[in-house]
Amino acid sequence: MTIGLALGGGAVRGLAHIGVLKVLKRHGIPVDFIAGTSIGGAIGGLVAAGINIEEIEEFILSYPWYKLVDIGVGKGGIMAGNRLRGAFMELLQEKGLGDVRIEELPVPFRAVSVDLVKGEPYIWERGKLILAIRATTSIPGVFAPVSHEGMVLVDGGVLNNLPADLPRKAGVDVVVAVDVEREHEEREPRNMLEVLYRSYSIMTVALRRTNLRYADFVLRPEVGHILSLDVTKMQECIQAGEKEAEEHLTALLARCGRETRVCEPCD
Repeated sequence: MTIGLALGGGAVRGLAHIGVLKVLKRHGIPVDFIAGTSIGGAIGGLVAAGINIEEIEEFILSYPWYKLVDIGVGKGGIMAGNRLRGAFMELLQEKGLGDVRIEELPVPFRAVSVDLVKGEPYIWERGKLILAIRATTSIPGVFAPVSHEGMVLVDGGVLNNLPADLPRKAGVDVVVAVDVEREHEEREPRNMLEVLYRSYSIMTVALRRTNLRYADFVLRPEVGHILSLDVTKMQECIQAGEKEAEEHLTALLARCGRETRVCEPCD
């Protein structure tokens, strides 16, 4: 029985995906297909490339994220995004994967972007993984868009923030969606970044709910109280993902037709 993951966008809250993936690995649940948007696309792409989830966790928690600030006003975003690309490129290069292409990945992978020229989703099925990660994490107004083959690409959350439809269309037997978005919060945004991200989040809610119909199993880590750009809560988000996956492990294993087991530590 094949299992596909759909990893949604949610900025810092999306680090809960790491916790979920750690639990799947711990209990020997293989992943046969990954689709992701925004941070879900970034984490999903790294996992699909064969990088251990523990290494991804260590890299993200130890990275000095203030280094991402590269002013991009006039380029379509507050930040240009070159340093964001550089951060993920650093990890890929450490593993000899700097030039890896999506069609070469050991686990089939799709990332979602939106083309601002045609107003349509663009699904990364081939091409350089690092470019797909950079495009799917280009939050509108925050990071500058990515120009690619005549398109102007931004974060896919604008039209498909939780792409459970993609593993379903790929024909996997069980689709597991990880929903890390929060419902609308009746609180005044504190700064310009929050204004931008709140506006963006409001657009994604209805489409996210609609897309959940493609999922056989939905995990909802308790991260709704965490602000999308609060980097001080990264560890908390990861732990929330682990807790949610462990609490629903028996049901998930039953849905996937598997028995509970714990993998032996790797040498």
